[in-house]
Amino acid sequence: MEEIGTLLLNGSHIIKPILRALSARELHCVSRVCQTWQKYVTVVLKERRRVLTMTATQLNQENALEAVVDNPETKRFLQDVDMDCGLTIMFLKIPRPWPRPHKAGDPPLSPQKDGIMDIESMRSCLTPSSALIGAVCTSGIIGTSVDGSCHEQKEHQEPDVDCLSAFLIPKSLPEGTQMSHFSLSLTQAKKLAKSEPNKATFVQAFQWPEDQAIKCIILMAGECVSTTVNRELASAIRTVYGGEVAFAGGITDQVLSYDCLIAEKDRRSDDENDEYDENEEYDDDDDVDYDIDLSLMELAFVGLVFGGENVRAASLVIGKDDRTKESIGERLMELKAKVEAWGECRQKFGFAFAHCLRDRALYDADEITLELFKELMPDIPLNGMFSFGEFGWDFPLPLAQPAKKYKPWIDDALSYTITFAIVGFV
Repeated sequence: MEEIGTLLLNGSHIIKPILRALSARELHCVSRVCQTWQKYVTVVLKERRRVLTMTATQLNQENALEAVVDNPETKRFLQDVDMDCGLTIMFLKIPRPWPRPHKAGDPPLSPQKDGIMDIESMRSCLTPSSALIGAVCTSGIIGTSVDGSCHEQKEHQEPDVDCLSAFLIPKSLPEGTQMSHFSLSLTQAKKLAKSEPNKATFVQAFQWPEDQAIKCIILMAGECVSTTVNRELASAIRTVYGGEVAFAGGITDQVLSYDCLIAEKDRRSDDENDEYDENEEYDDDDDVDYDIDLSLMELAFVGLVFGGENVRAASLVIGKDDRTKESIGERLMELKAKVEAWGECRQKFGFAFAHCLRDRALYDADEITLELFKELMPDIPLNGMFSFGEFGWDFPLPLAQPAKKYKPWIDDALSYTITFAIVGFV
């Protein structure tokens, strides 16, 4: 009887872990067991609605691209999450859009097969969130599946598979934590990069409250952006935030923002009503794609900003000099030590950007890196992509590091690297 009494007194430590492993549907069923379980179910459901969730899907290319997310498994998962989602951060792997042989009798290639996405359809299939941002990648994505296992999808390994990996961010985040997402056109990015670097300018561009400290910046650029603009913007971010925040990102085929898609459609609708003036001078900017499909708004940059008194962040750059399991393990242990210094966290999650054109030895190193990350930090879901270039730096900097061992990342746009950013809610 004493043992039973002890178990009842410590019931929350036993019951909560069990309930957290159940789906929303299962929780509603077990809540009928007794009033105690009903109370704990209510607590767990409230917690869950404030927890960032990971989803990953992989289907054969024979299916339409919408089917990657519009399928019973994903819909059941989203229903079981039972969360009011405020933002979806999506990484999508699609085949390269170059022409392929078309045999007689084959069905015509849909726009999705040619690398064009119907963002509105995908958003409606994926989640009822109010916003969606992300990246479209032909080189591959990095993600964590629903069961917590790590998966990679590289072009040279499985070119005929579409994959999707996404973070679902709840509208209501834990107290003391804040997140914002931003989008920049090419013109906006150029102006921001060439303006006098100061926090007020970036706070406005990031749509971030002035009274909140920024802890982490994630930046993703489209392939349409020139190397010069990438370097100038990254340099401006370094000038303003270097040594103060975690920073990571990458360059991909296309970046997307559903919010900006709606605004762009509204703007173009207005433009269609304007009369054409043959005497007016028009800017023939090579960076503007006038034939772009309305279903895919080609932005220059999209990004995320995390901050608040209860947010912790760290970032790490693993360069091309680190190509052995031992050296990569040492670097990842540095990142793990930074994360462990935060103490207990309500939740931790990470982003990874690995260069897609590393040589054969470094391809192997990529695989080692991600496997070691999973082994060393299995409780941190990871989301990201194989990129054409990376952004990032080490943060926080080591207090005491031998000069021969530590290489400060002074390049504003990196190459042949893997960059990580880890965010924690304490």
